[in-house]
Amino acid sequence: MKHPPPMTWLSLASAEIIQRDDLNNDIIDVLCAFGRDDADAPGPANLNPDCIFCTDEKVHHDAISHLQNRIATELLDEIDADQAQMFGRRFASISSLLRAADKDNEADESISTDQLLRLALHRRTVQILSTTNVTLSKRKALRVRAVVDFIWSQSLVLGLADSQRCQHAPTLVELVEKLELHTASSSQYNEFHPGFYHATLEGITRDYGPVHINILRINLRKSKCRMKCLDARESCTDLSTLTRKTGAVAAISGGFFLYSEPDIEVPSKRTDPVGLLVSDGQVCLPPVFRRAAIMQRRGKGSEDGLVDMDKIGMDGVKCILKLSSGGDASTMQTLELVIDQKIVKCIHRGNAEVFVVAKKDHIGLAIVGKKVVAVSSTKLNVPLAGFV
Repeated sequence: MKHPPPMTWLSLASAEIIQRDDLNNDIIDVLCAFGRDDADAPGPANLNPDCIFCTDEKVHHDAISHLQNRIATELLDEIDADQAQMFGRRFASISSLLRAADKDNEADESISTDQLLRLALHRRTVQILSTTNVTLSKRKALRVRAVVDFIWSQSLVLGLADSQRCQHAPTLVELVEKLELHTASSSQYNEFHPGFYHATLEGITRDYGPVHINILRINLRKSKCRMKCLDARESCTDLSTLTRKTGAVAAISGGFFLYSEPDIEVPSKRTDPVGLLVSDGQVCLPPVFRRAAIMQRRGKGSEDGLVDMDKIGMDGVKCILKLSSGGDASTMQTLELVIDQKIVKCIHRGNAEVFVVAKKDHIGLAIVGKKVVAVSSTKLNVPLAGFV
């Protein structure tokens, strides 16, 4: 005699969604994102997000604070205390927002979308923190960040699909055009320094939901603006303070950097920038990952000072390598290589974690920043923030 499969919070939630016409079936995919099977859905078999222990009866009346503290404590093996506490606050903020949205509809006693999303947030967070898997236990910080960001982003996507308010709202582009923010003459702009203008774009859009965007517009000729890239890690990371200390007119935060990745290896370290970095005309880091970058050109006449935003990759990049035998300066040789993806290829972590040198007459060099960290004619680990 076959026994029916045990019920889990995932199977209960899926059944609830299927039976209800007012719930979006896409919610099932969201709930299954971190495990599709009942075997991968541990926790109490009920739909109460605040019941976070393995008994149906026990409800934690302050589940948010409890899980926030767990995150801040249990991630210390991977990241520093400030980051662990920030991850905890991020979790608590998203859970509180979902709970507040659910309370707005508490007159309806049926299970809501926000309750189901909060259920998934709590159950998956406990699952990540409680894992005994050797590999996953070293990646808790990355996975906690992923589940929190994923649940929040999906709540906005699902909200857009369900919200009558959003369905009749303008698109982001239409909102920009309505306020004439694409023109320098818009009354929304405040000139806070000669040639520097600020505006705020706020509202509900049907393609991005609620938006709050700060816009910095610069008249390059009037302002004679010069961009400067600063490493603020050893001084001050507060933009307002940094602006005052450096005498800058305005400041914006930088791009990607190493954060909570579990496999950061020397010479890289946490908070190191990732991607194209140019300061005072010197290339500090190459554009390994072909991500968008903002840059200011140096040239003659009308070209000087122009600002571009574009995706820049490694094709055509010239690498000048200085190689010696055993550190002996007398054996120093200079090698110039231009990356063309045919004779000279660039492999980054997005392509592979390990690169195998396939041909006998080929060689691989692992590079991080301006340093060759490994050389091999067989295989190389691809650096997290570098390339082979």
